Amino acid sequence: MRQAWALAVAAVLMAACGGGTPSRSSVLGDLADGFIVPAYQQLQSDAAALEESVSDLCGALDSASLAGARDALAATRRSWSRTEAVWVGPVMDRRSWAAVRWPVADQEIEDLIADTSIELDYERLSSRIGADQRGLGAVEYVLGAGDEALSALEDPRRCQFLTGVAEVIANEADQLGEDWTVGWEEGDPYRDQFGDAENDGIDSVVNDTLFLLEAITDLELGNALGAMSREADPTAIDEGPAGAGVDDLRHRLDGARAVLVGAGDDREGLSPLLGGELTERLVEQFNAAYGAVDSVQPPLRQAVVNSPETVIEARDAIKVVQITVATEVVSRLGVVIGFSDADGDSSG
Repeated sequence: MRQAWALAVAAVLMAACGGGTPSRSSVLGDLADGFIVPAYQQLQSDAAALEESVSDLCGALDSASLAGARDALAATRRSWSRTEAVWVGPVMDRRSWAAVRWPVADQEIEDLIADTSIELDYERLSSRIGADQRGLGAVEYVLGAGDEALSALEDPRRCQFLTGVAEVIANEADQLGEDWTVGWEEGDPYRDQFGDAENDGIDSVVNDTLFLLEAITDLELGNALGAMSREADPTAIDEGPAGAGVDDLRHRLDGARAVLVGAGDDREGLSPLLGGELTERLVEQFNAAYGAVDSVQPPLRQAVVNSPETVIEARDAIKVVQITVATEVVSRLGVVIGFSDADGDSSG
């Protein structure tokens, strides 16, 4: 599959050799229409399905409905991971990660559910509790990893919390999709502003993709392996009961690849501005990174302890992409490297 995709990219590049370099505005427009807007629309759809599935679960506590809710959670988590390379505009303005995905504090969730003096309604869950008590991590915690979650959900407050948190996630995802396609800050859709040549869309997406790769290699895998300090800390990887850390890596890489070199078919990402040789090398580097990640046996935290050599290889392969972006892509596009608005906030 990836080999066929790489060949398709090469074919597109060869076909484009006879024409001039497209404008930055047109490339950004194509990136928005080919990847960014569909990615946020997929998040909308998956988050809505998650909200429905947890409602169904609380209406019928059985193994089938529990499996359905877990499947919907995994789909929403994948969709969110793919957007991380394009955390620009609305998602940064709204600080959406605080509603959708943040490392959770298990005991604080339990304390919140146990405190019957606190209403678990949408208003409180959306704005009056900490980010570490909601989001996809909170849903994953309540759904657990075994059938024991069913008996726990017989507590009405637990179900109230679960459905309320799912509603917060769905509403946030819906707002992001609307901001990109209907109107942002009571103005035009952000898609139109993003593609405006006078704005810094290129700088934004390249910076964000670079921040993502740095977060993966240094803040998460680097700290987990002890490469950034004297002591390894597997908890640097945000991985709940489902053990989906490896899956997260794949889909976060999907987003970075889509930005830089496209995602197959006629979606080229920023590659028309990068040139054929640099694009082909990035394709090869992404393929190597995918191969290394696929060699890691989940769960990721456990792999850090039991087979660190596979995680080191994955980190090293992703680091190659990161370095190419930080040097050659930045230089080729004249990007000014800034500071992430999510520094200290991003949880992947």
